[in-house]
Amino acid sequence: MKKKKVLIICRMDGFANSIRPKKIKNLLEKKGFEVDILDTITFKINDENKGRKVSILKKKLMEFLKRYFLDYLINFYFKNNGKKIYNLIKNKDYDIIICETEMDAYLFFEDIKAIRILDLPAPLIEELYQGNLISQKKYDELIRKEIALYKKVDFLSFHWHTYSNYVKKNIYNGKNFIELNWGCDPKSKDILAKFSDKPKIICLGYLEGYWVNLPLLSKLSKMYPIDIYGGPKPDKKWGLNYKGYAPSLDILSKYQFGLITITKDKLRKSSFSSKHLEYLSYGLPVLTPDWREDSILEDVSIYYNENNFLERIKEVSDKRKWESMSKKSYKKSQELKWNLNLKPLIKVLRNYFEDNKGV
Repeated sequence: MKKKKVLIICRMDGFANSIRPKKIKNLLEKKGFEVDILDTITFKINDENKGRKVSILKKKLMEFLKRYFLDYLINFYFKNNGKKIYNLIKNKDYDIIICETEMDAYLFFEDIKAIRILDLPAPLIEELYQGNLISQKKYDELIRKEIALYKKVDFLSFHWHTYSNYVKKNIYNGKNFIELNWGCDPKSKDILAKFSDKPKIICLGYLEGYWVNLPLLSKLSKMYPIDIYGGPKPDKKWGLNYKGYAPSLDILSKYQFGLITITKDKLRKSSFSSKHLEYLSYGLPVLTPDWREDSILEDVSIYYNENNFLERIKEVSDKRKWESMSKKSYKKSQELKWNLNLKPLIKVLRNYFEDNKGV
């Protein structure tokens, strides 16, 4: 039987969302699919540069456009990217197309025969609105397009169940939802985090979006030393102990707590940080804002706020309590392995092809 051909459309920018397409590709190839990745930073298929070699001048230009011409930029992407991708792949005969970004997903309004799967980090238009990046008028216009897109695809998923629940409650609740949660790779026990009577805290990841809550991170850093890795480099005004990009994720094993900061807006209360699972995979207890609730991660979250931050650290800093929490964290990571959390995708595709023989 001829292998089913899959195209994953994504942006390989070197941050966390670049991990998921490769994990999906690996899983599908193990199950007998033929898989390509289209990076819409370079607009090349299976390009090894992953779009990360962007000139400083181009970065500055994009930042200028995002800041002053966001409405134009959104319309440009929505109107042009779909057609550009369509023209690139229209003769490729893909059976399944998985799109990881809303900006590129307007391809699905084109005349394609492939199964359409929209797999998103977060609801983009809601994110822009909650971050005060678009007006109410622009939100009302774009949310209609977003809902039309959700209706158009065969399957709709988000990178974590809390985002799916948020969309179902506030935006769209169709029958095409599937659950494909983020995953992790639990590390070998010889490199897991170890107890220290002088606990160190690490904050790892993207440092630019409003949702990162740099003001909160700054306040916490004044209360307790926090080593911060990731990018782009934060402004000096925040007074952060910024240490650049981590040389390896194994640096997590040198710490006793992983830290998450997040804003309090409606969307982010229902959001997800991929680094939470990365912390868990090293057996790190995770400090999480108490305004974020998550049924899956509740038992491996040390919930804090600005007033009780030091108290919460102290509560888990004795050897017995820390080792208990570390063990629980590592066990949770084993329950959230990539191959387990992406397994529903295989089931959905097999059922689809069985129900639609000849497609």
